Amino acid sequence: MGFFQNSKADLGAMAAAALDGGRRRFTVRLVALSGSKDDAIDPWSERIEAIEEKGWELDRFSVAPNEKGWVEAYVVFKRS
Repeated sequence: MGFFQNSKADLGAMAAAALDGGRRRFTVRLVALSGSKDDAIDPWSERIEAIEEKGWELDRFSVAPNEKGWVEAYVVFKRS
């Protein structure tokens, strides 16, 4: 499953830059193609882990379909 705009390395680099810049929150949008509701979304997990490895902790997220029927997650991280 998955079409993603940013690689986990890209998101990790952005997360590190945000942390180095003194940000207290870091928010990303993850996008995946529609699939069955029971599918594991491993690319999302990989991207979340890449961000957490830079010193962020997942705080909350929201998921909704977009106009193309793809699933989008808005993920908010806080400093860990």
